[in-house]
Amino acid sequence: MTKLFRTFFIFLLLLSSRAGVANSLDVSDTKTERGNYSARQAQSHDLQGLYALSSQTFDAPRQTSNDLSVLHHQAYDAQAELAQLLTRIAHHSQTQVIIPPVKSYQRAADKVAIKFNGDASQITDLARASIVTDSIQDLMQAYQALNEQTQVVKQKNRFAEPKASGYRDLNLLVRLPQSGMIAEVQLHLQDIADIKNGPEHKVYEKVQTIEANARKQQRLLSEFELAQIAKLRQESHKLYHKAWLNYKRVDEASLLRVSVA
Repeated sequence: MTKLFRTFFIFLLLLSSRAGVANSLDVSDTKTERGNYSARQAQSHDLQGLYALSSQTFDAPRQTSNDLSVLHHQAYDAQAELAQLLTRIAHHSQTQVIIPPVKSYQRAADKVAIKFNGDASQITDLARASIVTDSIQDLMQAYQALNEQTQVVKQKNRFAEPKASGYRDLNLLVRLPQSGMIAEVQLHLQDIADIKNGPEHKVYEKVQTIEANARKQQRLLSEFELAQIAKLRQESHKLYHKAWLNYKRVDEASLLRVSVA
């Protein structure tokens, strides 16, 4: 009986230690998986790799302070850091960098009050910039470089899930390595960006005029006005769709050349 009990006790001890090792490996693997997730996603510099970038949050997108005055002051150094970082990336890739001014204090204060209920730590676009590329491959190369040189805390892939208008981009929130501030970086394809800043902006202005006229007259939109707006937005959608199809065809042709070679 004593021998049997001793054997059973040893068996339980081995089982327990094995489970502990398995659990520790699971935790380690999970941490490694989380840490390398974005990097793995960016390995394929083609349409398939772009579609694989899921919209998700990797870390809490919050600034280190809840004081808007402090954050706004820090944003100027962060914007300079972001500009320098993106300029390096552009130097090694076929990309164009657009650096707008730091968001004005008044606009930031309005956004914090209305959207974030006074919590300034949630504002993430005081420092911001855009990268514009001519191909999906160049866009993915820029994305990978950002992953390597910053911490991507959140990403929204509107190439995989476009807006109702048909507009597509890759919107990232990144934590800068020196300042530790979160900044917004938008990755665009040139033809789609041109539509947004040209025909789409004109559509937006026309829709705003129609809606403002109805508000001024204190009435609902008429059926004719609703039809006008629908037609305008449909035209924008067609332009975006055509531009996106062109990029897809170029990507597919490039893959075909690689497979044949």
